[in-house]
Amino acid sequence: MNELNLVQGVIEKKSTIPILSNILLEAAEGRLEITATDLDVTIRCGCPAAVDAEGTTTISARRLFDIVRLLPDGADVGFSLLENDWIELRCGNSHYKIVALAKENFPSIPEAAPATAQIPAGLLRSMIQRTMFAITQEESRYSLNGALLALLPAEIRMVATDGHRLALVSKSMEIPGLDLEVRALIPRKTLIEIMKLIGDQDAMIEFGRDENHLFFTLGNRKLVSRVLAGQFPNYELVIPRENDKFVVANTKEFGDGVRRAAIMSDEKLKAIRLSFKTGSLELTASCAEAGEAREVVAVEFGGDTLDIGFNPLYLLDFVGICGSDSISIALKDSETQGLLRPIGGSDLDYRYVVMPMKF
Repeated sequence: MNELNLVQGVIEKKSTIPILSNILLEAAEGRLEITATDLDVTIRCGCPAAVDAEGTTTISARRLFDIVRLLPDGADVGFSLLENDWIELRCGNSHYKIVALAKENFPSIPEAAPATAQIPAGLLRSMIQRTMFAITQEESRYSLNGALLALLPAEIRMVATDGHRLALVSKSMEIPGLDLEVRALIPRKTLIEIMKLIGDQDAMIEFGRDENHLFFTLGNRKLVSRVLAGQFPNYELVIPRENDKFVVANTKEFGDGVRRAAIMSDEKLKAIRLSFKTGSLELTASCAEAGEAREVVAVEFGGDTLDIGFNPLYLLDFVGICGSDSISIALKDSETQGLLRPIGGSDLDYRYVVMPMKF
């Protein structure tokens, strides 16, 4: 059940190619191997099995999942491949015959490339959580439809952007055997499946790549993904270097204030105004048809008054995932992007850049 659940996200629900709605089952040497693919992402996993006769076939992923999840917990499931390419399934008093498709039609799976690096699974999960929300929703911006993973000899980074904000997380760590930077553009769907692959495990995940594919291996589970084509923008140029006005705010109080003010923001413009004054932040939003809102939040700030406009949803995305009680906001003026960072709470270096809006 656990393995079938893992592959459901890869299965094409409305595929024009029938075989892609099926999973490949391979029974051999005390295991039942399960493979699912949508031609972009492939997951290979499996579970122990008492194999009487080795064999391979494909079966509807959704139908098998629906059957197995309703069977009694802890019961054994028996599979038999019949001569007419049907599968017989037995469990206690339950008996099914299911149409199969010939294994010859199932797509071939790329051979894994040698491992480039071993990454702690918990670290990779944290990095994905802190960047994935910043991936663009616009399909046409192809090279931004994923996150960039950069492996350096003494550092690992992940970065995502939609052109309006950018999330960058990094951690200093030695990567044995790595002499040059290795980059990989990982599609959004792959990131989602990696998160499911990892679950709550904290083992090491092996990463490798060839020209067209990325390979992630965790124990007996393997994930293969196509590499996103295109050139990821030079994210270093986006990070502001001259922001010399610093604000420290309580994460929850700041988030609650933004959330309340945003209720009255214009639905098309989606902007709120932040006015920083000594010791306080005033959040205002208005909409000609609805009215206006004003919130005051206590912050640590000293200096001249500074007004800037931001999309409140972008601020709330950061607040929801930063994992710290306090945040810092570095600003320059009303036309320069803001740099938000968590204060403590994690050993990751997490930077979040948001472009300003006119208000």
